[in-house]
Order: sequence, then structure tokens, then C-alpha cells
Amino acid sequence: MSDNSVKTPVAPLRILSLDGFRSMAEKVDKHISASRKAKEEASPDNFSFTGYYKESYLVDASVPRFSSGEAKGIINETIHGTDLFILADISNHYLTYNLHGTENGMSPDDHFQDLKRLIDACNGKARRINVILPLLYEGRQDKRNALESLDCATALQELVQMGVKNVITFDAHDGRIQNAVPLEGFDNFYTSYQFLQALLHTEDGISIEKEDFMVISPDVGGMSRAVFYSNILGVDMGMFYKRRDYSVVNDGKNPIIAHEFLGGDVAGKSVFIVDDMIASGESVLEVAAELKAKKAEKIYISATFGLFTTGFDRFDEAFKEGIIDRVYTTNLIYTPKELIERTYYTNVDVSKYLSLIIDTINHDSSVDGIMNSGGLIRKHLAEYREKCKGTL
Repeated sequence: MSDNSVKTPVAPLRILSLDGFRSMAEKVDKHISASRKAKEEASPDNFSFTGYYKESYLVDASVPRFSSGEAKGIINETIHGTDLFILADISNHYLTYNLHGTENGMSPDDHFQDLKRLIDACNGKARRINVILPLLYEGRQDKRNALESLDCATALQELVQMGVKNVITFDAHDGRIQNAVPLEGFDNFYTSYQFLQALLHTEDGISIEKEDFMVISPDVGGMSRAVFYSNILGVDMGMFYKRRDYSVVNDGKNPIIAHEFLGGDVAGKSVFIVDDMIASGESVLEVAAELKAKKAEKIYISATFGLFTTGFDRFDEAFKEGIIDRVYTTNLIYTPKELIERTYYTNVDVSKYLSLIIDTINHDSSVDGIMNSGGLIRKHLAEYREKCKGTL
């Protein structure tokens, strides 16, 4: 863990949030404010400028729209000489705007344009601009096959050309996308510790020993994620291979013909399915059904981003039928109230982790300590296992 108490920040910290990420930004802001107040009170001589501690670091900004759908970014206070962090949730379709009298849900394209408008509004006044896109814009369009757009790389290059020095994201679909902007900062963080912490809290008493527990990757692309969990927990892992019909394209993707399981016996075990996102959820629920047919005892699904693009009915039915036991996603994107209220769902709070990331980068400290969560996980697992021994 990096020690920021003895380093001077690169510049005064300010946080600018787009409307779609406002509730999360407010949580992050409170964490940073509380942390810095404690540091300043404990070691007042370590800080070289006033304003290190503020009650709030949030910047007053907005992106008003005309009835034609056009918009402009406005920053209502000075950001001169600051280390500015701009936070955006490009998936929040619950926000709407008026277009010729019709209410429209905001698309990822709309959010990304608003992000660029606010960067443009900075007018070169900030000392450094950092952009936090937890769900990377066009992250699934990260490589080119034949004649098609390379949207994610183009977007990252656009941000850099506008003066952005650091891009921070979580669980990128393919971390190699950072090669699109090799001369600027790009950090890809993972939420493994927060997910395991949530699992052990909600399923208190669950056995995480090799004979009782197994980690599953729903596809080949997420295998490295499952390997990490498997190694740190000391349990077996399995994965599914998606056989697709590449002669057909439905909704921009090739339909899955079958899920082929590669792994050991799951009978009687609790299985932890780990993925980067839930879109429609069709694929992960088919995987869960396959595992239940193979006599898995409990099935837990975790995904950093819960989009639920076709609603929650399929998950409600799977829970009712006993196929799944719990679903975990983070608050790195907007989570609707109707999902939070479902008994099988747990929203994993990552606000404290994000506040630590911002605070560390603002101090120009290495993020290696907070990026590598292995030590924290091992400590938490040891404490959990010791507690479980005491209850036997």
C-alpha cells in the first residue's frame, strides 16, 4: 500500500463528475475528505499548501442541452492549476434528454460526447486532466476484424489529443488496448478483493476449501481472471468454451450454439462464476444451468459491470428455479433500485477503493501497491478460515 502522508500532491485535487456518475462521485468525495482531514490533523507540517483538506473536492459543472439535442459543457468555478479527475459512467441509460419533444435515454455515445465537452470547457486551465471510465467506452470493440471500426482505440487517442494525461478503467475487456496510447498513463484495475470480501460476508460460513469450492470462467476470454481467483484461493477452476455460429450475426454478435465445459467434477461444490460484465445475462445463465445439471450445490455469479440489458426477469426465474443463489455486481456503474431490492442480489461497493486510487495518483505515488490485491486477499482469507475453525 502506498504511503501518501509524506508526499506533496502534484497539484490541488478537484473531482468533476458527469451526471450519470454523481452518486458514486459523492461517496468517493466523502472518503477522500475524511482521509485527508485525518492526515492533516495527525501531521499538519507535512502539507505545503492550504486546501489539502476540503469538505468537498467536487466541481460544479453541467452539460445543458437545447431542444434540438445539441449541448455544451459548462464549468462554473475555477479549476486553474488543479489536478482534475473527471468521472463518467458511459452505460447510464437511465438519464434522459429532450429531443424535438421526445424523451431519449442517453447512449454511451451521448455520455462520451459530454465527457469531451467538459474536457473542452477546461480550456487548458487544469494542470493535469485524468479521466476515469470504469466501464471503458467501446471496450468490447477493442480489436479489428476485416473492415470495421476500431472504436475504443480511436476514443482513447481522442482523449489524449484533448490533453488527458491518465485514463483509469476497471476490468478492461482486453488490457492490451492501452497500446493505442503508449505514451500516456493507462491503468486497468480489478475488483477481486471486493468481490471475495462480499462473498464471504453474504455467505458467511461457506467452505472455500478445494473439496468444496470451485472457480468458473464462463468463456475463454475470462480465463486469466478465473486463474487468479483459483491460485489465490487454492482451489480448482473450470471454464466453458462457447461454440458459435460464425455464419450468422444477431445484434452485432455471432450466436452461441453450445457451451462446452472443460474442468473437473463440480458435484456437491459451491461454484463462483467470475466475469467482467453481464449484458443480457443469457450466456452466464446458460452456464449456470449447465453447472446445476452437473450437480453443483450452490452457484454464485460475479461481474464487475451489471448492464442487464434485457431486464431482470431471466435472473428472477433462475433464482426461483434454484439455478442461481446470488449475483454480485459493483457500483462502478449505475445500479437501479429495482435490482438492489432483489433478494438474490448484492451490490459491491467500490467507492473506497476508487477514492484510494484517486488519492494515490494525485500524490504522484505508484499504484502498484493498490493494484496488486493479493496480499490483502490472503490476509482476509486467513482471518476467515481462522474464524471458521473457531465455529466448528
